[in-house]
Amino acid sequence: MTRTEATEPADCNPCGQRNELGDLMSSILYKYSVPGLITRHFSIGKKRALICDGLFSVEDIDSLFAFLEPLPYRLNDTDSDETAYSRHWKAELPLEMALKTPVLRRCVDLTHELMAGTALQLRRFHSNLHLYGDMQFPHTDLAGGVTALYYANPRWDDKWMGETVFYDENREPLYTVAPKPGRLVVFEADILHRAGVPSRECYEPRISAAFKFTRACS
Repeated sequence: MTRTEATEPADCNPCGQRNELGDLMSSILYKYSVPGLITRHFSIGKKRALICDGLFSVEDIDSLFAFLEPLPYRLNDTDSDETAYSRHWKAELPLEMALKTPVLRRCVDLTHELMAGTALQLRRFHSNLHLYGDMQFPHTDLAGGVTALYYANPRWDDKWMGETVFYDENREPLYTVAPKPGRLVVFEADILHRAGVPSRECYEPRISAAFKFTRACS
C-alpha cells in the first residue's frame, strides 16, 4: 500500500555543507504557512520534498494550460536508458520562457527560496503530456539537483488518478502527490519517482511543466 502521510523532512546538502534542517525548515514553513502555500512536506532519507498549493489564480491556471496544451509535443522522451523502448510526449521549452513569464517565474523563484542554502541554476524546462495507456517508470532527474513540477490541468477529478509516486532506496513506493490544479511540488532530484498515468475514466491529457535545476557545486 502506498504511504501518503507526511513526515518531518530531513536535511539534504550534496554540496557538503552541514546545516541543521530543523532551523532551515522551521523558517521556510513559518514563512510560507501564513498564506497556506506549503500544504504538505515529507522526506525520504535525507532528501526532502515540499508541496505548495494556492500559488496562482484561476485565471492564471487557465491561461497557462491554454498555452501548454496545444504545444507541438514529440514522442521522444524516456525515463532511463533501460526503459528507452517506452517513449513519452514532451515539449522542450526555452529557459528564457521560464524566467520571463510571470507565472512560470514564480515557480522558479519559489524553488530557489524553498531550497535555500545552495545556489541553483535552471538547466532544463519542458512540458509533459500523459494519456491513459502510457507507460511510466521510476527514475531520477539531474544528479544532486532539484526538480519542480507544476501540475497544469485546470480541473482534475480524483477518479482520474495520475499521482506522482515517490520511492525509497529499496524501490518501495512511500508517498504519492496528486496532480491538483496549480500545484507545485519541489523535491531533491535524486529521489526515485514516477510520473502518474491517467486512469481509464480520464479523457483529458495530464499536463505538467518540469523545471530541472543543478546546484552550483554539482
